[in-house]
Amino acid sequence: MRRLRRPPRELWQETRERIWVRDRGRCQGPYCREEPLYSVAIEVAHIDHIVEVSRGGSHRDENLRVLCRRCHVLRASPAHRGMISGALRAGVIPADWRSLVWEG
Repeated sequence: MRRLRRPPRELWQETRERIWVRDRGRCQGPYCREEPLYSVAIEVAHIDHIVEVSRGGSHRDENLRVLCRRCHVLRASPAHRGMISGALRAGVIPADWRSLVWEG
């Protein structure tokens, strides 16, 4: 299977902004969705692929959403494992993070 590459930087920046505006700058993850005043600055927002590219997902808008760092790191995905140690060191997630992992 051929790996789908990320679009060029300029196009990806436009996509990030479009998705951020569409989601009104709010994290779509389970730990923030119910917090009406919580927003994520575009500079630190994570643009997440709902269906990962490695599993057949695309870079199309309907497959993208805004997540904060915490929700992105805690998403159940082998691709996100590399983010856990940095998030622990930064205090973004607690030491007992395993019980907070979510699917979706």
